[in-house]
Amino acid sequence: MQFSEQWLRTFVNPSLDSDELANALTMAGLEVEAIESVAAPIGQDILDNLALDDKLFTLKLTPNRSDCLSVMGIAREVAAITGAALNLPKIEAVPTKTGVFKNVEIEEKQACPRYCGRVVTNINATAKTPDWMVRHLECSGLRSISAIVDITNYVLMEIGQPLHAFDAAKLKGDIRVRMAEPGEKLELLNQQTAELDADMLVIADDSGAVALAGIMGGASGAVSNATIDIFLESAFFTPDIIASKARRFGFSTDSSYRFERGVDYGNTRLALERVTKLIQEICGGDAGAITEVLGKLPERQP
Repeated sequence: MQFSEQWLRTFVNPSLDSDELANALTMAGLEVEAIESVAAPIGQDILDNLALDDKLFTLKLTPNRSDCLSVMGIAREVAAITGAALNLPKIEAVPTKTGVFKNVEIEEKQACPRYCGRVVTNINATAKTPDWMVRHLECSGLRSISAIVDITNYVLMEIGQPLHAFDAAKLKGDIRVRMAEPGEKLELLNQQTAELDADMLVIADDSGAVALAGIMGGASGAVSNATIDIFLESAFFTPDIIASKARRFGFSTDSSYRFERGVDYGNTRLALERVTKLIQEICGGDAGAITEVLGKLPERQP
């Protein structure tokens, strides 16, 4: 897990310098593997460079600490370790301004016991990602792609909840969460064609699989500069259904890495509200109501 110290300190700012903070985290069991000074290019304006006066922390996390696979999660830990005040952003429900929605059917509620989806219409997909967001993403090891993708990645790193945006116009009918059918194939966003096994969970529409659940979206539903309406997905997939599936195709993703270790299903709807709000601030758009399907969620003892 790599993150910007400046970003962390917007949530919790203990009276420790970088080295002292690193030592406190390591002593608490969150090993700080590296601290690096922040990529200033020769010739860059000094005012721009000042914004990069930051340090990158890299944590070596054990598999049971999936709660620290986000900046907010690390901030909670720092607050507990140091006693510093925790100042997390207040996330409120986005007002509904359109009646557009998609029905969602979950065939495998044990594998996907919580699914939230929402249509956002009339967005500007060519909007520029703000510089502050690009910097946070780059400090987390992610490159800027487009505003919609960047915003979903930002919320992933901020809260720890993987999200996906589909071009709503490319989806045929409603959404189904089901197991892959015999012989089913899916062209992924990385241009790899995946031959799906029967134990793989997929997101599908009337035309077939459009995403490999919890791992990667399909090329057929990808957002582009021409996208006007999007369908946002925020779901909880159980670790067992995601574990090892991406590795069968020779890769891992930020989403699969988190779902394999356990994502907090308490953040599923919260993250959808957060990503909707950021999309509206950067790309505009009108939000529809959230479609939510609930099954039996895993019990977690306090």
